[in-house]
Amino acid sequence: MERNMGQELEALKADYNALKAQMQQQEQLNERFFQAARRRPAQALSRGIRNRLMLDVLTLPTIWVICIATHWPPLFGVLVSLWTMIDFAATLWINRKLGMEHLLDGDTRTVTRTITSYRRFYRRALAISLLPCIAMITYIFIELLARVGESANRNLIIAIGIAYTLAAIIITWLQYRRHTKACDELLDEFEE
Repeated sequence: MERNMGQELEALKADYNALKAQMQQQEQLNERFFQAARRRPAQALSRGIRNRLMLDVLTLPTIWVICIATHWPPLFGVLVSLWTMIDFAATLWINRKLGMEHLLDGDTRTVTRTITSYRRFYRRALAISLLPCIAMITYIFIELLARVGESANRNLIIAIGIAYTLAAIIITWLQYRRHTKACDELLDEFEE
């Protein structure tokens, strides 16, 4: 009887150890799955930051080539370059301040605070950049219309300008929505 109990006890211990190993393996698998699920929106945020920085870097030489090729006033190039450098510096600063490269390395509270701070920065940066953007578009239209005078191309320039402005607004809005959706997905993952 005692021998049977000892064998049953050993069998139960073996079953318990096997179950414990399976549970640990399942926990590791779940953790990898959740990390992969969280990494996708985090990569979208990192890609958005990287794209914004690259666009700022490409804008500097492009605006000067345009100014030189079309004989635009250098003041326009200086102002657009200044705007671009400020955006570049602000994006780089917030990226480093919040540690976006290591976003998923922290605890839940740190990650959610970082995502919330970044979303707030993105919204504010977009709002702040509206004024220089409107001023730049207005200046471009005024300069183009002054250059063409009363020619037949005037209506074409106005139509193209309006179309490109609407396209830029739509693209910016879609990027903003995609960015906030990635932030919201990450926040949802960490709040569950």
